[in-house]
Amino acid sequence: MKLSVSEKRLAFLALAGLLLLLGFAFEKMENRDFQSDEQPVQRKTVQFPIDINSATYEELLEIPGIGPAKARSILDYRESNGPFQSIEDLTNVSGIGRATAEKMASFVDLKYNSFENKKVNINRADLEKLSELPGIGEVKASEIIKFRERNGPFEKPEDLLEVPGIGPKTLDKIRDMIDF
Repeated sequence: MKLSVSEKRLAFLALAGLLLLLGFAFEKMENRDFQSDEQPVQRKTVQFPIDINSATYEELLEIPGIGPAKARSILDYRESNGPFQSIEDLTNVSGIGRATAEKMASFVDLKYNSFENKKVNINRADLEKLSELPGIGEVKASEIIKFRERNGPFEKPEDLLEVPGIGPKTLDKIRDMIDF
């Protein structure tokens, strides 16, 4: 079937009109997203260099080249292995190689909080302080607090083995970082 010139023009105009309407519809949808009732997220201004051993997830995201996955890996590594002692330690984090660690060097500070000089008193520390110990997150820190409230103060490191979630490996990681 062959279309006449006028039929081709009509089909072309119909198609152009349809595309124009679709364009308006998409533009209206985009504008609606910007006019939502939600308040814009205010980002915290981060002062560099940041202490890599106490940086939050949000602060780590501010470091150029660090996205959500790498920020999470840094926090997981720090929780499992304790504070970073050098920039080279960052290369042990999943997803961070030497080049990334070198780029990060100017944005991070390694104020290694030596636990030899600043041990955590396991009988008085709050949830936040206990959570800073390697292998002890909020859940285990909460269990430590509950345990000492029910049973009284801890007397020796091995007493922590009675806390749900704390085993010999975790105890070995924190043994030199705690006191009573």
